[in-house]
Amino acid sequence: MAIQFSSQLTKLRESNNLSQSQLAEQLNVSRQAVSKWENGTALPDIVCLVEIAQLLNVSLDKLVLAKEPITSQSSINKMIDAHLKENSRQNSWRRQPITNVWEFLARYWWVIIALVVTIASMFGINSNLF
Repeated sequence: MAIQFSSQLTKLRESNNLSQSQLAEQLNVSRQAVSKWENGTALPDIVCLVEIAQLLNVSLDKLVLAKEPITSQSSINKMIDAHLKENSRQNSWRRQPITNVWEFLARYWWVIIALVVTIASMFGINSNLF
């Protein structure tokens, strides 16, 4: 992994027209630290890796592993479609007609509670019961 990171860092730094000194200055590290990272003799900490990825405008996968992130836009679209389909399937019972009292109670239980509380307050029943 260090070999991929070091070569990838060099390539990305150069493609962004940055010298080792310029990159080091933006990261608040020494130029020697950047040189060690590019030579493969040292690795930055995780916080620095995130900062490098942000500065070079790449993902951590591309910076560290030299490959594109696994999740592509098409797979994100597939996940969204699957979620929407499952959500519509779960909510389809709401569009079905109510055929008996139990279905009504299952769907509108909150209305019953609101009516009971309203009636109780109208007749002055002790509110400590609720």
